[in-house]
Amino acid sequence: MPALCVPQIKVFRTIWGAETQFSCDINILFNELHRLGFNGIEASLNDIHRISKNNDELFMEVLLKNKLELIAICYTNWADFELGSWEDLSVDEHINNLDKQLEQVMKYNPIHINIHGGQDNWTIEQHEKFFQEALVLQAKYPNVSSSHETHRGRSLFNPSITLHLISRFPNLRLTADFSHWLVVCERLLDHPSDLERMRKIISRVDHIHARVGTVQHAQVTDPLIDAPKETQLMQNWWQMIWTEQIKQGKTITTLTPEYGPIPYAISNDVDVWKLTSREMERQRKNYQEWINQNQDLKN
Repeated sequence: MPALCVPQIKVFRTIWGAETQFSCDINILFNELHRLGFNGIEASLNDIHRISKNNDELFMEVLLKNKLELIAICYTNWADFELGSWEDLSVDEHINNLDKQLEQVMKYNPIHINIHGGQDNWTIEQHEKFFQEALVLQAKYPNVSSSHETHRGRSLFNPSITLHLISRFPNLRLTADFSHWLVVCERLLDHPSDLERMRKIISRVDHIHARVGTVQHAQVTDPLIDAPKETQLMQNWWQMIWTEQIKQGKTITTLTPEYGPIPYAISNDVDVWKLTSREMERQRKNYQEWINQNQDLKN
């Protein structure tokens, strides 16, 4: 049996809140992200336009100069979760928004696209119609992978409906932001039946949002101190994802330590910049240790 490839881990920094935490000057911000060791940024169209002051040429120039890659975010409604901006849209309106955003983000040469798709108040039939049509749109760009995020407020807001939808659509790939599910389900999802469900879901994950949350909060201030049990649970899930990605022959694995400002941070006293950077370093260390402990995966 030939040796399996160990994917290179690439860690991305979310632009969410980064300007207020460090600098709104794109040159200073991107230079610091490169210095810290991030491989790229994860950003929505609004993020790109804001930090570049609507200068696409400047955005691409500074990104390349600092050797950063891009994971682009597409929102089918409720862009960037701005307060008061949620709209109850039809499936067709979500699909039209996705079609436009996919076309727009492609000019920035993303290595992956993360989709915030659908809304949680739909019927099963509406969710199915959305993914059936979304996957057709995604297939228009075969050279760039794309996945749908498990997020509150979206179609994939809980594990049960997600399992149904991945069973219904074999090509549906996921961005794993599992801290949302702990809050939605208000439990740790550590029962044997939960583990079996998670194994099936994890086999579909392309991209990880590495943020530790609890059953009451989608984000903690210090994972190892505030939530050791949840931190270990999340790490187990992320390592299960890495195992599956090796089996699937992936050459890179991507991860965003997606810690954000208020209201995700519990107070303005939380240094989210340092928290995110520490999680980046912790996950690089965890990934290497995990690889070293699981040499049999490569043989």
